[in-house]
Amino acid sequence: MITTTALDERYQDLEEDARYIYRSLGLLPVCEINADMTAAITGLLWGRVEWELEVLADEQLLEPLEEHEGRVRYRLVSVARDHARSLALQHDLEHDRILVLSRLCDWVLMTCTQAQLLLTPDQATLRRSTMEPPAVPAPFDDDAGALAWLESHEGNLLALLRSAEAAGWDELVWQLVDSFWPWFLRRHPYELWSAAHEIGLAAARRVGNEPAVRQMLLSGAIGLNAVGRMKDALWWYGEACDAARDAGDLRGDGQALLGLGSCHHDAGMPEQARPFLTRAIALWRSCGYPRGVALANIVLGEIDLADDPRRAMDAFAEARADLLEVDDSFDAARALVLQGHACVRTGDVEGGIREMTTGLASLADAGSTRWRARALELLGAAHHDKGDTATARGYYQQAEQLYAVIRPADAERVRDLSAGLARLLTRPSAADVAGLHGEGPRG
Repeated sequence: MITTTALDERYQDLEEDARYIYRSLGLLPVCEINADMTAAITGLLWGRVEWELEVLADEQLLEPLEEHEGRVRYRLVSVARDHARSLALQHDLEHDRILVLSRLCDWVLMTCTQAQLLLTPDQATLRRSTMEPPAVPAPFDDDAGALAWLESHEGNLLALLRSAEAAGWDELVWQLVDSFWPWFLRRHPYELWSAAHEIGLAAARRVGNEPAVRQMLLSGAIGLNAVGRMKDALWWYGEACDAARDAGDLRGDGQALLGLGSCHHDAGMPEQARPFLTRAIALWRSCGYPRGVALANIVLGEIDLADDPRRAMDAFAEARADLLEVDDSFDAARALVLQGHACVRTGDVEGGIREMTTGLASLADAGSTRWRARALELLGAAHHDKGDTATARGYYQQAEQLYAVIRPADAERVRDLSAGLARLLTRPSAADVAGLHGEGPRG
């Protein structure tokens, strides 16, 4: 283990910029850093920062990690973290120490916002009017790159939120939560989703930002429902519904009603769900929000699947057409998968498989964990229906792997389906059984 004396000696051997970088890193509430982040928190040029990080790694003060998206990442050696922080407390003014954290939060928010504007532009409505042009270009230029960047910072989010909360930057707190929406939507880290929104909601309430409160309630309730906290989710949706009506926010009111309907549908109460969904559709039609109408129709279609798959298929087809009209390819792919499933339920197995396979490809491009898993599961069921047990099991196994990351209970359920098919595959055929009893074909 490196001693404090050894750390002091290595620090003294560094040039001034490297010393400043080292002290600044000790103040960060994050585990992994790279040159982009370090340049943002120190104000130093990127090339200089990249060089000094290599120097710190050579001095064994930083631990190099695997490259991510072509950028070298580092972790401050554990024994060096407290040492670097203590030096910052000794040598840097309080204002300068606060500035390091402030710059980190601003940089994360700026980059997350660029990802959000690329991936889910509709979600950034609360902040779009006050957004300034980014000081530096985003480190990505496509959807895959934006998702990869969010993934690389997922593990930092809660620590960053708590640090900003402790500093009293409540407007920044809820904005950081809101900016991570594309990651929540596409990769479904439900525990993080719900925990972050609880922090964001409290912050929005402290500053009395009512539109932000509604946004946190509506977005956060989805995560709460997904982790099994249905009562909390219903409470959040109900509060959002009341707040939206008081504010005359028809779109927000409809979103809360959609959430209430979805919660009841997920809980196996379709008849209680339907009135919320039809009211949401009426509201959204009155204010001209066709995307919302389509989303509600998807849930209504899922309800109809049980008793009237043809009506469900029509609902999904209508929803998909409306979503494509407003350039929402992600939700249109969801509708296509469900349309294919309904097609299978009407007896057109091959047609349904084609539609689900097309939808799955689009969902894979979008990086959606949950909906890829669901599409794979439905494809497994369709192949099982047509007697292709081996292919069905392959789809179930793929679905299980994805569910395991976000919903262990669903992973276990699909694992049982796959295990049942495995028993079918290993069961002796009728001819084999006949042969064992001396009834096989004669030679």
